[in-house]
Parts: sequence; C-alpha cells; structure tokens
Amino acid sequence: MSICDLYNVSLQFATDIYYKSTTADLIEEGVADLQCRSDKYLASLVWDEHTESKI
Repeated sequence: MSICDLYNVSLQFATDIYYKSTTADLIEEGVADLQCRSDKYLASLVWDEHTESKI
C-alpha cells in the first residue's frame, strides 16, 4: 500500500513491481534487517529499483 500511496499507482501495479523486485527477495531472506525498516523506506527502495530497471 505504501507504493500506491507514495507513487499514485494501482495496488495491482504496486504488487507486481514488488514481487518482481530484488528487494522483496532480500526482505524474505532477512538480509540487512530490511524487514525492520519502515514501509515507506522499503517502498522507495522497490520504486527506485523499478525505475532504474527501465533505463
């Protein structure tokens, strides 16, 4: 939901980019304590990863 709120995109789109991101994999693996970060911080990481992949 934070991706939706911060970047004004649909929940479907936000979910798609989240589950395709490396950040989601790192969160699942417990790398660098990412699961302890705020929702907005993680949303910005996922969004940055998504926009960088388009370049």
